[in-house]
Amino acid sequence: MDRRAFSKWMAGGAVAAMLPSVKAFASASPVMPKFSVMLWILSKTMTMEQRLEVVAAAGYTGGEMVAEWMKWDDAEKKRVIAKKNALHVTFDAMFPSLTPLNDPAMRAQLKDDVAKAIPVAKELGCPMFLMKSGPRIASQSPEEQKRQIADGLKVVAEQSSAAGMELLLEPIDLLESKTIAVSSVAEAFEITRAVGDPKVKVLYDLYHEQRGSGNLIEKLEKNIDQVGLVHIADVPGRHKPGTGEIDYANVYRALARLKYDRYIAMEFYAASEAENVAELKAAKAEVVAVMAGA
Repeated sequence: MDRRAFSKWMAGGAVAAMLPSVKAFASASPVMPKFSVMLWILSKTMTMEQRLEVVAAAGYTGGEMVAEWMKWDDAEKKRVIAKKNALHVTFDAMFPSLTPLNDPAMRAQLKDDVAKAIPVAKELGCPMFLMKSGPRIASQSPEEQKRQIADGLKVVAEQSSAAGMELLLEPIDLLESKTIAVSSVAEAFEITRAVGDPKVKVLYDLYHEQRGSGNLIEKLEKNIDQVGLVHIADVPGRHKPGTGEIDYANVYRALARLKYDRYIAMEFYAASEAENVAELKAAKAEVVAVMAGA
């Protein structure tokens, strides 16, 4: 075989024969989530700009809000947007409303809240809305309660989906909120499946679920298609992973097996304000190390 023929052979059949192994190597690369911090867990004496600085210093790309944005005037909103842009941090999730989903008498208020939140979310570059069910209504049966929450989600989703956003239902455990209507991801998954909208999912908060009923991994495995976001804190005390009873290494391995690549948000209290960055860094590093080795 002369040099020209050899070159053609290399450029054709030999390289083509190598492609499956190259593809196999690429597909073997571990799937990784994105990382965020629920900002309320940082000191309430800190400004939003200071909280974003902690997020960036810890190597995270996202921050999440509850209702903080509702108190901003135009000047503060501009300062926050300028800071997040300078730090290359985004807001990945926020609550558009604190109005209950399960109260049909509050639908007009819910629509109005969401209509006001969407332009703010657009300015912030925020792709996800979070909602809680609201407190139980005594006159509603369990099945009626689920129907009303599903209907409330549809009301919000009609507006948020049109704006290109996702909507996530967050259950809260009964130890924290004795009157909450949706207290477990099991019920939340049932509700979001009933809604039947791919942009409506569940916020799986492992802290709340462990306090409420446990069995964390099986519910992940059976419902990963409905999981839009994962929140992390240990039980008891809402401190960093490894301080309590949840085996987070096993949880991370499960997420790796399930190829979870959406946001994981840390929602734990650091030992002190001075430890915020170090503990957030360590928590992220553990997720990456475990999922990469799963």
